[in-house]
Amino acid sequence: MRSSTRLLLLTGILALCSGCASLGSNVPFQYQPALIASGKQIPKTVGFEMLVDARPEKDKKYTAHIHDIPGKITSKVIDDFNTSHLFSDVHYPVKETDDIMVGGTIKRFKWKFYDKLFAYIPYVGLALVVLGVPLSEAYGITELQLEFKERASGKILGTFSAESKVTSSYSIYNFKAGESGSELAESFRDVVRKLKEEIALKLSGKPEPS
Repeated sequence: MRSSTRLLLLTGILALCSGCASLGSNVPFQYQPALIASGKQIPKTVGFEMLVDARPEKDKKYTAHIHDIPGKITSKVIDDFNTSHLFSDVHYPVKETDDIMVGGTIKRFKWKFYDKLFAYIPYVGLALVVLGVPLSEAYGITELQLEFKERASGKILGTFSAESKVTSSYSIYNFKAGESGSELAESFRDVVRKLKEEIALKLSGKPEPS
């Protein structure tokens, strides 16, 4: 096989994989909430404000096709909290009867798919690709911060932050065309799990481990 043919073949493989990898608009919000050992339920009603999108502009461009990210993230966090039965009830928006109000910021929420540099090296790249060496990677990163306050007094009960990055490697043998973004969904799930565990420890009245 001539070098020009090999190069065209390699370019075609990379173009096919990159072209088929697109972040599905709903994929990041369809994860199954993680279980936590939180003990008994905290007998409080919680009202959420809409989370504020404070991501860097370079992050936003990777999710520009997803509409209303603050609303979707806020909704999923509420759904996750309710599924875990961490509080008596969690909802949006804040009500006058709520015990606790929650606000917060979205600091990171990004998914990126890219080819590894070695894949573009003639001969070497094609040989490694055919052998099944991963030629592409995708990562999802999420970072959220939540602030809990007593609704009546405005007293801050706690500020909770968590971040997570999940990375996957893809070869021509495990790559699947279609909507992608499982890495972002998993990082989102992991962040909410961490937040729930920290909130349960702080607000349940249990002493923190020494």
